[in-house]
Amino acid sequence: MASLEYLLTLLPSLPNNLGDKVSIEEAYRLIKFEDDAHLDYLVDVLSAEDEIIKCGLQYFVLKNKSYIPELPQSLPSNFQEVFLSFNTKTESEWMTAIYAAWLDMLTKTSRQLGSSILAKWAKWEYSLRINLMIYRLKTAGIEYDESELIPEFLRYDNEYNTDYIVEAYKKCSEPMKAEKTIDQYRLDFIRSLAISYSFSADELIAYMLELRIFARYARLDLEKGRKILQEVTAI
Repeated sequence: MASLEYLLTLLPSLPNNLGDKVSIEEAYRLIKFEDDAHLDYLVDVLSAEDEIIKCGLQYFVLKNKSYIPELPQSLPSNFQEVFLSFNTKTESEWMTAIYAAWLDMLTKTSRQLGSSILAKWAKWEYSLRINLMIYRLKTAGIEYDESELIPEFLRYDNEYNTDYIVEAYKKCSEPMKAEKTIDQYRLDFIRSLAISYSFSADELIAYMLELRIFARYARLDLEKGRKILQEVTAI
């Protein structure tokens, strides 16, 4: 991967607050303009989550049975296979499977790029999602087998404790406030991974992970946001 100093100085500044305007499309355009295969693939892998959210909204919430996924062909076939199983699974089954597949894909991409940040974030993120899901299952009185909730890529290598975030989540009375609380913890974790002004792949990846969180709020209207938040937090 070429020197990233010039690219990182061109990218849109990250906003100060969740909900502030930010252009993820402009950032992606500038990254793609670098004409670097590794950067192109990184964008494809991260933006696959957009299609996961779109599928959840279109197929499961809006019951749009004519929905057709638009996935970059560069994505691994095993990920695409899991994604395309959405019309053969329940919503919760598919959401659990597809996020495990996406985060597993991020850990492998991390190794390909020679940067540990994506793998660290993916493991932290899924640890958080598992803990949130266990809390919701317990609250609903639903029995579960914890061993079945943990994907293979995390089963023997989970160094992160996210219980304190679930405790903060439980204290929130409003769904949007709860999600913003979780996302602030996400931002804090991402910022702990990279050194600012290092102009490294780690700094670019951290920027992109942060940007995706900010952009999700900037693009939502309130009603659609409620529906998508249900999908994002379904696993």
